Amino acid sequence: MKYTTIVATIGPASSDVETLRHMIRASANCCRLNFSHGDGETLGKILERIRQAERLERQPVAVLADIQGPKLRVGRLPKEGVMLREGEPFRLLADDVVGDQHQVHVGYPYLAQDLEPGATVLLADGSIELRVESIQEQAVNCKVVNGGRLYSRKGLNLPGRKLTIDTLTDKDLEDLAYIAGADIDLVAVSFVRRAADLERAREALGEGAQPLIAKLERPEALENLAEIMEASDGVMVARGDLGVELSFERVPILQKQILESAAMHGRSAVVATQMLGSMVHRSRPSRAEASDVVNAILDGADALMLSEETATGDHPVQAVHAMAALCEAGEAHERRRHRPEVDSGDQSFAAGAASAAVRAAEQVHAKAIVTLAGSRTSALLVSKCRPLIPIVALASRPNTLRLLNFLRGTWPVVTRAHSDVEAQLAHADHYLLEQGWVEVGDVIVMVAAIPLGAGRETNTIRFHRVRAAEPRRGQD
Repeated sequence: MKYTTIVATIGPASSDVETLRHMIRASANCCRLNFSHGDGETLGKILERIRQAERLERQPVAVLADIQGPKLRVGRLPKEGVMLREGEPFRLLADDVVGDQHQVHVGYPYLAQDLEPGATVLLADGSIELRVESIQEQAVNCKVVNGGRLYSRKGLNLPGRKLTIDTLTDKDLEDLAYIAGADIDLVAVSFVRRAADLERAREALGEGAQPLIAKLERPEALENLAEIMEASDGVMVARGDLGVELSFERVPILQKQILESAAMHGRSAVVATQMLGSMVHRSRPSRAEASDVVNAILDGADALMLSEETATGDHPVQAVHAMAALCEAGEAHERRRHRPEVDSGDQSFAAGAASAAVRAAEQVHAKAIVTLAGSRTSALLVSKCRPLIPIVALASRPNTLRLLNFLRGTWPVVTRAHSDVEAQLAHADHYLLEQGWVEVGDVIVMVAAIPLGAGRETNTIRFHRVRAAEPRRGQD
């Protein structure tokens, strides 16, 4: 039994229905659509195939739309790339020309404005380093400090520099307009710097906006972490750009601090980038990657994300299998660790009730915790308490079931709309018995926001013994 959520990025290696089905069976809970490499027209076709695989597997799968944000990239270069050599000059140009070993176009209008002589420019995830020598109008003249081969559309980072560009670009706004009307469950907002960035994204999505995951990739995000936690529904430790913007030795400690803050605020926390990077071409992870995955779980990650491993890698299904096995290993050790305290601010009453329910479940040796329909916040807060038993979350709407499947240690179960408490408990009994997780007479703990469908915060905890038949009122 795996508790940690697995997010699998979908790309050319994994976008056919059969591969998607195999990844779902291998324990992928969420599929990520990367809008850095597409738009609604292209990614919408993949979304349809994800939903087809979901129906065939009869398993709710959340879809996460990851918008691009102000990602700086170099322009066009020859197909074979160009070699930049240490000590040689290299120019970054505003002019849209095909680059060579001496220069390349950068589609960022404020590049010359945001730099000054002596500044560092990193290319290709930091593998190539340039130092700014001089600036002439819209041309930035650099010297290669650390060379390497540069290809078209590789990323460009300006560590330590504040960017003039807005967090949401014109492309992002177009993508959000599509996402607002699409069958998509969550949205990851890239390069978030402050709470206002998330508020603007919600405005763009309109009424009924999907939950937002704030991707933490910029130093400003760390300066404003508390307000971002309050404004978001979850956060992502995006270690790729974060490790380029900041010194690499800071990232492991920042990961721990961010995950601890997410636990305190009752927010979902995802760890991403190069979790199983060697599996892009190999069928097994390295020992270092195995340690990294397990340590992320021990740090408090609710979800772990696979990127190239499943999008373009040679072994997408094996990568999910490997991640699931490592999650189970990490969770087995986590059972001996202290449970985090959760205080979700304006939901502090609900957080206290969720924490009390988890403690009560441990005290009475309950086999599961059940949250009723209309209690998604309850399920989230119980999940953040990291109970050692499964959370069975009932819901009637497909999008709610998918969001519940995104939560750590949560198994979504469909129930009829308007079912009362007794009917839902009977449904939970049936599911738990069917899975072989309980026997008749075992104790489960129910958590809910009562009245059903109208309660705004977790306010009810109830002890219940599993029954083979639908329970009658008054017998619990």
